[in-house]
Amino acid sequence: MSDLAIIAKIPDVKSAVLGDLAGGFHDAVREQDGETVAAVMGFVSSAMSSAGEQLGLGALRRIAVAGEARGCLVLVHGNVVITASVEPGKSVGAVEKVLDSTVHGRV
Repeated sequence: MSDLAIIAKIPDVKSAVLGDLAGGFHDAVREQDGETVAAVMGFVSSAMSSAGEQLGLGALRRIAVAGEARGCLVLVHGNVVITASVEPGKSVGAVEKVLDSTVHGRV
């Protein structure tokens, strides 16, 4: 089973997309426009990685953004970017904990 399928089985994860830092699309689960999501998240991840390096934070590992209705998690490992859409937004923290124990080191 792929990491994307594992992430998609986590409660409150509504969709997931696998891409790369260049914005290339590799796979998607329950996401109709995976190519667009991969392109946007590739750009966002690259920009955040550059900002993190300039701030002395080191390599970017994860971005979490949440509102009341939904949230988004972006996991970066090397050139691989996995994006997960989470609903409701308050579930982002719980999904992060599951991802740390399930996927970290295997992306």
